[in-house]
Amino acid sequence: MKILLGYSYYPYPYDVKLKVEKWISRLNKFGFNVELYPLTIDPPNHPYYWKKLDRLWKLGDYKLLNHYEKLALKLENFDVFLNWNGINIHPDFIQQLKTFNIYGCFDDPESSEKLSKPVAAAYDLSLIGNIAEIETYKSWGVKDVRFWPIGFMEDEYDPTLTEEKILNTNRPFQVGMLCEKKYNENRIKRLNKYSAAYPEGQFYGAGWEKGFLKEEDKISFYLNTKIGPNFHNSTGPINYRLYTLPANGVMQICDNKRFLGEIFELGKEVIGFNTIEEAIELTNYYLNHDDERKKIAIAGWKRVLKDYNEYSVFNLVEKYVNELKPKLTPQFKSKAVIQFLAEHRRKTVFERTTFTIKNKIKKIDIPENE
Repeated sequence: MKILLGYSYYPYPYDVKLKVEKWISRLNKFGFNVELYPLTIDPPNHPYYWKKLDRLWKLGDYKLLNHYEKLALKLENFDVFLNWNGINIHPDFIQQLKTFNIYGCFDDPESSEKLSKPVAAAYDLSLIGNIAEIETYKSWGVKDVRFWPIGFMEDEYDPTLTEEKILNTNRPFQVGMLCEKKYNENRIKRLNKYSAAYPEGQFYGAGWEKGFLKEEDKISFYLNTKIGPNFHNSTGPINYRLYTLPANGVMQICDNKRFLGEIFELGKEVIGFNTIEEAIELTNYYLNHDDERKKIAIAGWKRVLKDYNEYSVFNLVEKYVNELKPKLTPQFKSKAVIQFLAEHRRKTVFERTTFTIKNKIKKIDIPENE
């Protein structure tokens, strides 16, 4: 199965492109056949969210259509197109592609209205990282939607970690967390209340006093941490922490308890909570019952290494595709799609001309990148 994986190449403190390239290289060493393709326009850049994307499509924007033409050419002889981050592809275009098309999203429900909801139903399959939002996708008319755990990256854990080390190595940080504290006011309040209970706790990320922890220091940080709290903006759980914490022998205490129990075994592999008061109470309990903490950390570690490693997680893609389309043959040719784009550009010449004239008289903004 030959897969073209489109990704979002956005600005970040580390080089996103390099990190994703290393991930794809590891997947191919496992035996997958995956090639990488940036779906970002003028990378590194932010994605075009729905209002801007739809506006540019309806204007027949040259840069956007040229981007699509290059993608169509690239897709020749691929079986599967996987839009890993769910960005920048208009549903009218995706429906022209004869590949098996997969929509991936790990940003619901915060970005649903501007990212996933307008486009997901145009794909053959939606793979989402938030197990709590499966029914939401179905309510949009998405025919096939499956849970796809994001898992942990092989370069973000210590492969030499053993059960004996988890049991016997001293971890000086009682509580440690790497996350942003920005944008969502409710989440900020919860994080502030929790962190206030642990003045010696180690908290890093945008919005925290200590700022970002260096990428090269991340694994060491986790290996020195006993308990890792995990907070979400709303529904979930859905983030890398969910899997990276236990992969490094950290006992995780996480919100969204109901759905957390569908990913890990509650009380055995992870500790779930519903309120901040409960989170603080549980944290205090396990700080005072270290043997119990270690047992949960070991069970969580074993579970992620078994089910949420890079191979197991990506193998689900091929499993789901084969269930829905058992016989894949590379039949896609770009000629018809390129003709479609040329016709769309011709049909939208009036809209572009009108837009240009109005802009000369009075500036009309296309919605900005976010």
